[in-house]
Amino acid sequence: MATAGKVIKCKAAVAWEAGKPLVIEEVEVAPPQAMEVRVKILFTALCHTDVYFWEAKGQTPVFPRILGHKAVGNFGV
Repeated sequence: MATAGKVIKCKAAVAWEAGKPLVIEEVEVAPPQAMEVRVKILFTALCHTDVYFWEAKGQTPVFPRILGHKAVGNFGV
């Protein structure tokens, strides 16, 4: 099924509050805009940077937030 130019739905671990458990939810992802690509994420991991933002210590908290910027996937799908 082609997804070019379409909103897609996928699962994400969403942080709703600092230090609280992540919640697995279905989220909608808008189509890519100019100079963007859509990446089908196969695997992702959390690192110390993600934990820092999840804990929101010494910073202005921004929630909800989807963590995990170290990913493996396919683009152009």
